[in-house]
Amino acid sequence: RTGSGGDGPPAMTTSDTVGDVVSDVDSFRCGDAVVAVRDLRVRGCVVVRVGCRGGVVGPASSSGRICVQFEHREDLSDNRLNCLPEELRHVLVGGHQVGVRVRAARPLETSRGRTIAPGMPGIIVGPARDPLEQGRRLLVRFALSSEEIVEEIVCDPDDIETAIAGNFRRGNAVIATRDLRVGGAIVVREGVLGSVIGPSSSDSQHRITVSFSHREDGSRNRLNCVVNEIRLYLASGLEIGARVQVPGGTRGTVVGPSADEPLIKVLVRLDSPLTFGGPSEREIRADDLQLVIAGGFRRGESMSAAKDLRVKGVVVVKQGVVGTVVGQSATDPSGRVTVAFARREDGRCNNLNVVPAEITRLPCTGGLVPGDRVAALRQLLVVPRGAYGSVLGPSCARSSRVAVRFAPVDDTEEEVVLHVEPEDLRALHAVGEDVDESGPELGTDGDEMTEDVVRTPVAGGYDRGDTVAATRDLCVRGKVVVRANVIGTVVGPSGDDPTGRVTVAFSWREDGKTNNLNVVTSEIRKVEPRSVARGELCAICLGELIVDGGASEAAEGDGADDTAQDDGAHENPPEEGPPPPPPPCEDICRMPCGHVLHAGCIRSYLNHQTQNAGRMSATQATNSVAALAPLKPAQCPVCRRDVLP
Repeated sequence: RTGSGGDGPPAMTTSDTVGDVVSDVDSFRCGDAVVAVRDLRVRGCVVVRVGCRGGVVGPASSSGRICVQFEHREDLSDNRLNCLPEELRHVLVGGHQVGVRVRAARPLETSRGRTIAPGMPGIIVGPARDPLEQGRRLLVRFALSSEEIVEEIVCDPDDIETAIAGNFRRGNAVIATRDLRVGGAIVVREGVLGSVIGPSSSDSQHRITVSFSHREDGSRNRLNCVVNEIRLYLASGLEIGARVQVPGGTRGTVVGPSADEPLIKVLVRLDSPLTFGGPSEREIRADDLQLVIAGGFRRGESMSAAKDLRVKGVVVVKQGVVGTVVGQSATDPSGRVTVAFARREDGRCNNLNVVPAEITRLPCTGGLVPGDRVAALRQLLVVPRGAYGSVLGPSCARSSRVAVRFAPVDDTEEEVVLHVEPEDLRALHAVGEDVDESGPELGTDGDEMTEDVVRTPVAGGYDRGDTVAATRDLCVRGKVVVRANVIGTVVGPSGDDPTGRVTVAFSWREDGKTNNLNVVTSEIRKVEPRSVARGELCAICLGELIVDGGASEAAEGDGADDTAQDDGAHENPPEEGPPPPPPPCEDICRMPCGHVLHAGCIRSYLNHQTQNAGRMSATQATNSVAALAPLKPAQCPVCRRDVLP
């Protein structure tokens, strides 16, 4: 009996210079291991399932067919089956398939003494013809383009590697460039990381099999993607072709990921070798590279549109709209800048590639510019006095403030981004200058900075950060906005009347607004910060603020002097026995809105809300909201007021 006829899969071919590999009777030899590529039927009944293995016995008695002995038949018969060539596929060592494009992985010698250079394309013809090597080696056809000669040589599986569409390689880390769908449903989100498995078995010339780290449908199946649905992932969100400056001062171009550490290092082609006669390409840690952006902009720097920006004649960004520099343009790294704008007229959130003349740097108050190194002149929430920071840009919440990333003081802390008044900062140097990282210099008494700093005094003898209370109901245009005895924090002198009024951030306003209020000195009075009562919980970790009946030491985030609050831990001493040892104390932080939290909890909370701000990953860089994160202040986890120390 013969197998079914019908149309088989199309023959797999390579380029004209290599030639076509067609499945016919002559391509099979006695003893070849084969597998059925579809269900084989006899009189309408399936006798061999797709994927069943067998061995070629020889040519069939009928012309154009092959006699195969399969390992298993559905009808439990031991008879051989006469099959068409397109119903079979060779089983080759290393999982290779006939007709698949490959390239030489190392130099190979032909029988005529010619050399096949690494990377030269070829095509798998079938198993080695020598019966002794049939199951261990492959017959591969290479084309020597310089001499227009085709060579067929026997190779080990390690001598070749599968040629994958888009010049990807097995194991390459890739990212989905858009949402990927199967049957109309999204299965992989844009930005999800994956790994290249190899060419697609259904369309090796145009599709790639990728194993993604997460699928929306919960499946662990691999996905066959076209080339433009994925892109190569490079460490630190770099792109191939990006211009960078390497340690040592020279510049170069990113050409790909590192072969040994693709998630940490990248391969850079240097404009000039670092040493005479040195290599022109080097593997360098991505964190050690500085992106060279057109116009001298820096990643994470704040800017605004210098004019109305148009796409195909339609205004998409109005003049003056604030944005954040994401990085180089992928299409024109040396001439354009990718910017995430806070608002687009077309309602989209896509980034925009602009020329440097279309954007302008946003000036910060206090004479600061993005990138300036500064030091805190007082305690700012969880940031101690003297801590170093770097200016990110102007605050989106208050035009009088700047966003600053403060570095951790020790290994137990985390960096945080706060929006502070320039008068609470001391500029250390200009952008790009060296600075001593050992800490800001203090006077001999450990109290005053060695550099004189002129600060505008606050009316009424108040200091920034003082806790005050309203002495009466405060009205704006005849409406009560702050009730008597509501607690607030002194922000500083009023901008309109610095000698007669004080700017105060009250913890509650009747109109629901969060704006500061300019008051005269008689409308407020200084009060001591509210002490922490026994049993109060931290809203973040839900742990008690007072540990084992002891009082926590209040790390006043609003700038007041640190005081140890004693809530009567000794009011009811034990009647018998020695007094218990002093309980461990845990630092607490008083927020500007009045809520009290663990200092460690609020530090981690602030770090989480602004983590990697200004240093976007490849996924974050596609999101304008994430790109603008450092310019928006964090919010209190209890009342959602902006955290403005």
